[in-house]
Amino acid sequence: MALWTDLIEPAELTGYVRAAYEDVERARGFLAAFLPNQEVHDVVVRTYTGEAGLVDEASYRAFDAEPEVIAGGQARKLVIELPALGSVKPVSEYSQLRARNATDEVLRDVILREALRSVQGVSDRTERMRGTVLETGKATIDQANFQVEDDFGRDPSMTVTTSAVWSGSTAKVLDDLTAWADAYADLNGERPGALVVSSKIARAMRRHADFQTVTVEGVTRHASLETVNSVLSSEGLPAITVYDRRTSSAGKAVRVLSEDRLLFLPDPVDPFSGAPTPLGATWWGQTLAASEADMGIPDEQQPGIVASLDRASRTPRTVSIDVDAIALPVLANANLSMAAKVL
Repeated sequence: MALWTDLIEPAELTGYVRAAYEDVERARGFLAAFLPNQEVHDVVVRTYTGEAGLVDEASYRAFDAEPEVIAGGQARKLVIELPALGSVKPVSEYSQLRARNATDEVLRDVILREALRSVQGVSDRTERMRGTVLETGKATIDQANFQVEDDFGRDPSMTVTTSAVWSGSTAKVLDDLTAWADAYADLNGERPGALVVSSKIARAMRRHADFQTVTVEGVTRHASLETVNSVLSSEGLPAITVYDRRTSSAGKAVRVLSEDRLLFLPDPVDPFSGAPTPLGATWWGQTLAASEADMGIPDEQQPGIVASLDRASRTPRTVSIDVDAIALPVLANANLSMAAKVL
């Protein structure tokens, strides 16, 4: 296969898919607000994991006396090799024959539509990996053609299970939440800023006695989400955010986050701010294709998704849209994500 630049240059197609990716992420990539997108001119990320958010206090000293030496933290250096992901979408020989009398503009529209589908696939897989990382404290890939697991060292106390499921009559929802938020604060030095739940968990909370309302006629009603959040706020807890995104894997719909688990997380941020966060980031490395001269991508723009249009030089004259990336969500402080099984 060789680059087919007559219709669209690789740099132009790359710019299109990057803009499309940002649009998709802003519209659907909710978890990117906790693991924002960042770039690195490499395929390796080096970070320190295992430290809680608390930092040893400074100590007072007498004038002319040396300050106290503070011992180093318990951080563990972690080197993460970013994996590659992407797709090849062929444009069949038959489709090309049907479109051979079309204008270049029509053909470009076909190519851009298919490129957008590829971008959506990259966004979906990245978001599902963010869910895995936040829920388990590990980046686990278990495919037939590729297996890897990176453990970010989350404290076992940040993975919990309720003693009484929230759908049952003996559940103590507020007691559970306040206890877990306190444990989160004790370990990290700050309270959680976000509470992410599934619709199923949200329904269980609305039906629970801790949130139900009683009318003047004495009728008990399920609480609204507004009422639930008002009660949570009065207890110093973050409002719930309902998140049910599903993606497609091998033709089957799969959830990004488990339906029976909730997440305590820090406050969300702009996913494209480029600023580091204590929790971590979604790191985008530099592909080999990006550095090839015929791709025409400037050095400073080479990290991130790249795309090209390729064409076979012999029969069948197949054309394919190649979307290539190197990326992985990485936790810098895994203890800032807490997962609780409640159903």
